[in-house]
Amino acid sequence: MVTRFYDVKEKIVGSLLRGSIGLAIIGFIFTGQFCSADEPDVLRVVNWNVLYGFNYKKSIEQGGGWLRCQQADVVALQELNGHTQADLENLAKSWGHDHAAILKEKGFPVGLTSNQPIQVIRRRVKGFHHGYLHCKTQGIHFVVVHFWPGKFNEVNWILDEVAPLLQRDERVIILGDFNGCSRKDEAFLVANAKLRERDYTFVDRVEAKGFVDIVNKHDSTAKISCPSPITIPRWSKDMEELKLKRYRIDFLFADSVLARASCAGTISLAKEIDEISDHYPVIVEFDNSKIRKLEIEGGN
Repeated sequence: MVTRFYDVKEKIVGSLLRGSIGLAIIGFIFTGQFCSADEPDVLRVVNWNVLYGFNYKKSIEQGGGWLRCQQADVVALQELNGHTQADLENLAKSWGHDHAAILKEKGFPVGLTSNQPIQVIRRRVKGFHHGYLHCKTQGIHFVVVHFWPGKFNEVNWILDEVAPLLQRDERVIILGDFNGCSRKDEAFLVANAKLRERDYTFVDRVEAKGFVDIVNKHDSTAKISCPSPITIPRWSKDMEELKLKRYRIDFLFADSVLARASCAGTISLAKEIDEISDHYPVIVEFDNSKIRKLEIEGGN
């Protein structure tokens, strides 16, 4: 159902941009309703690695436009290369967010934007290849990661940090570019990603702590989050080679209460993404009223 919705949505958006759809349809496209129509209290989260600051800063306007169309409440980004805190604050306004936080202003920063105030809990770079950003917004702790392949102590440190939060029954999401795979995708990987090495350590350790892969829960057919054709010919000589490299390494993991309150999750393979980044965005939604109900009932 999720996939069909996005197929329809992307076709309509394309037609609208070509001027062939009337204004009456705009409301349908931009309502952001991905969950049940009779439950408007929805939290929408997008996670996206944006390839060196939106295609080496060449596709900032297109990336901002795509995010604006999603009407997300929270956006997590990786590879904000070349962007400062002020840059991200200005960018966030283009998709309707007045609040933003960036990890650092050099190297490969991660960042978070929200339509509600953001409390920065921790910016950590020491001991990490890229670092991570821990913020609280919308009543939820968001830990934005960009793991380095094989550096498994990075995930251990993050899990140690969130353990007390889970013990206090606080809400936690870990999301970002994991640079690692999920065992849930193994059949797909063996059959298709023949030019990729498979390592499940990052995901295994997160799932061992009770976190749930929200995309897999709602759309088990979503097996690709990168690379897009923008990588041709620099990293793949042609589409035939690229298809042998496609896999899912971008994730959103939620604690057990949030997982039970989730109502949708997928990866957008919209064609316009092919000109913005080498990664495809993860899109997840939660039912806020269900979160509140579960917390009243005792959460876990």
